[in-house]
Amino acid sequence: MTILDGLKRLLLGPEQQVTPALGRNDRCWCGSDKKYKACHLASDSRKRMAERNAASAAPQRGMF
Repeated sequence: MTILDGLKRLLLGPEQQVTPALGRNDRCWCGSDKKYKACHLASDSRKRMAERNAASAAPQRGMF
């Protein structure tokens, strides 16, 4: 890691992992050779919902 990379990480925070956008009938991203809907669809959906709820529940900074 270079100094520039460390500075970026300090200023921007840690990188967030991106959940790949897959169709229900595509092979799962984990490599299990199962369809996505039978493997990780439910857990990924719960994770996305929790992230949305956390973002909307965060205190909004206003002028007052």
